[in-house]
Amino acid sequence: MSRFRMYPTSEQASIMLDHCAHARYVWNLAVEQHAHWSKGRKTAPGFAERT
Repeated sequence: MSRFRMYPTSEQASIMLDHCAHARYVWNLAVEQHAHWSKGRKTAPGFAERT
């Protein structure tokens, strides 16, 4: 197994933090939608139903 260490510049670190914030927002939105899905349905919505 290879291991790599990153040493980003301050600009790169800022971009990575923004990316993580966007990913966290999308994850939380999916969790919220799943929680509000009605129990009478067979399955929770998939990707196509969420878009």
